[in-house]
Amino acid sequence: MARKQIVNGKVYDWSSVTIGFSGCSGIEPTEISYDDEKEKTLIYGKGGRIRGFGTGQAKNSVKITLMREDFDTFMDSVKTSYKKKGFYDVVVPKITVSYADEGCDTSTDTLTNVTFSKRSLKAAAGDSSLTVELEGVAVGGIAINGITG
Repeated sequence: MARKQIVNGKVYDWSSVTIGFSGCSGIEPTEISYDDEKEKTLIYGKGGRIRGFGTGQAKNSVKITLMREDFDTFMDSVKTSYKKKGFYDVVVPKITVSYADEGCDTSTDTLTNVTFSKRSLKAAAGDSSLTVELEGVAVGGIAINGITG
């Protein structure tokens, strides 16, 4: 069944996105990006012809940008919901990214067991807001509408 996501010419935009962190409510990331890949190597046979392929390791990355206020809320959850004393010890069980417009089906991407390996904080003269960038991996993988990589 084909999905028709354009209603009256409207396509997905930032207002179509809802992001949820399990174990932490009240935060609204200003940006999220995630990717995954699976290594594939060609296997050659006689005469240099491709005979097939072999698979290697799966990889993924997750990057999230939060307003400093939302980062502080997340850090409160590190202590209360996740019961951790160290930021790098936190594993967020599930981050969902849902896309929906009125009159359309909802598409949901699920990032499972996300742990962060980098956080970048910055404040500078002239900033109208402060942001925090978090980078990490989804140890449990990334599923797009229930389909894993």
